[in-house]
Amino acid sequence: MNAHALLTSQGWRGKGHSLHKTNDAIGLSKPLLLSRKDDTKGLGTKQHFTSDQWWMNAFDEQLKGLDTSHDGKVLQTVVTGKLNSIEKGSLGKYYLYTSFVRGGFLQGTIAEQQADTSSSTGPDEELTADTEQAPPSKETKDERRARRADKKRRKEERAKRKVLRREHRSKATKSDSSNEEADEEKRHRRAKKEEKRRKRQDKEAKRSKKRDKEQR
Repeated sequence: MNAHALLTSQGWRGKGHSLHKTNDAIGLSKPLLLSRKDDTKGLGTKQHFTSDQWWMNAFDEQLKGLDTSHDGKVLQTVVTGKLNSIEKGSLGKYYLYTSFVRGGFLQGTIAEQQADTSSSTGPDEELTADTEQAPPSKETKDERRARRADKKRRKEERAKRKVLRREHRSKATKSDSSNEEADEEKRHRRAKKEEKRRKRQDKEAKRSKKRDKEQR
């Protein structure tokens, strides 16, 4: 798309003029100059030049400042190097992450709730807890005998119900089979009737044809 041709067709007077038809003071007569981004860095990141590798020079400076003349001891003689400028308490600390404000930790409320619930429990609740934790009493012989008899009775009742269900199902299947046989017999009788009716109609048709021939 040719933007220049499109704007001139809409009344633009050309380069150096605003979009107004007569007055250049209204609007912008010069285009906005935008910086192009042609790198892989994030938005808003300033151009970084790696020609001056100051960090390598700073480490070399610190290594050169190590004094190993004493036996078993290593002393640092450089105290005003580039790495010292970013230590804690120096002017360079604002260039690192120390500008963030550290807040307090969130306090938990579980312990307080447990303390409140423990204080709110009364003597009645403690008694109920003690009674719930009390071990069950041993079962006597009579209770055991009654429990077994009850269990046997329930088992017999379940067996009876199972037998009744089986008989009911067998009766239902028998009734279904008898119904099917009756339906089959009805269909057979209906087919016989249809066959007889068809034969009767054929006979009547033959008789009518014979009469027509005799009349001719």
